[in-house]
Amino acid sequence: MMLSRIADSLFWIGRYMERADNTARILDVNYHMLLEQPADTYQLRWHPLITVTGERTRFYQRHDEANAHAAFDFLGYSEDNPNSIAQCIIHARENARTIRDRISRELWEDINGLYHKINKLRDEGGDLSRFCDAVKRGGHRFHGVCDATLSRDEGWHFLQAGCAVERAEMTARILDVHYHQLLEGPQILSEARHAWMAVLKSVAAYELYKRQYTQIEPPKVAELLLLDARHPRSVRFNLGVLQNSLYAISGSVPGTYANEAERLTGRAYERLTYDSIEEIFEGGLHEYLEELQGTCRTIGAEVTQTYFYYAVVA
Repeated sequence: MMLSRIADSLFWIGRYMERADNTARILDVNYHMLLEQPADTYQLRWHPLITVTGERTRFYQRHDEANAHAAFDFLGYSEDNPNSIAQCIIHARENARTIRDRISRELWEDINGLYHKINKLRDEGGDLSRFCDAVKRGGHRFHGVCDATLSRDEGWHFLQAGCAVERAEMTARILDVHYHQLLEGPQILSEARHAWMAVLKSVAAYELYKRQYTQIEPPKVAELLLLDARHPRSVRFNLGVLQNSLYAISGSVPGTYANEAERLTGRAYERLTYDSIEEIFEGGLHEYLEELQGTCRTIGAEVTQTYFYYAVVA
């Protein structure tokens, strides 16, 4: 049986590394897409990005407007933002340091190396593109090293569960924020198309989408990011990964559940398996995505309550 302290650290290593990677992706895509846009669209494009990261209130307490410099500083390095890329990597490294005897040497060196890399880029005053590229490459290495060096035991499944729940929630939030903003605001067709390209690129789905469809259509974008069973960043795919890992940890079999986290995951996954995009739109996409995000947050809390917290017996 794995100690709760170790399981907790592995779960949060997965979450923090995935959170850093997700933020780097949307920051990098936003930056490159803006290079092709007029300057007067800057605020329009940076504000949704701040909202996607879930740090809108904290950001506007420190900055008057959302522009490239403020967003990069806040989302990239800021110590005032506990979910900045740098802070996430610091937290992942600290969790890895406390359980070095339970992870591979290669995994520790990979996370530690990424930590020193971003510190070096900060000290050198590196540009946004170099910084985001280093984090994204670090994310790819992280998953590769995990796959190649970790035993498929309980620890592996806690780490996978952390990655999956974080990725599922972020994909749902990206889709929700951008869909709402693009459909409700006044948009020129070319600008809207450009923005939907950014959404797809933010979750590494642009090439897959173009192989399936000739035109960028918002309902088809939503269908891919929500319901696709093959794309590794779709909500359905990640809830399937989460469900399998939770089953492996508890020993449950499909069709049953041992705790509330498994019940919520199974219910959400079944909905995504059998709901059609037409039904989702009829009931309201925003409401559907809000519920999914809330479910992901609750699942994370339930995993923590079930496996990491124990009542003190007087």
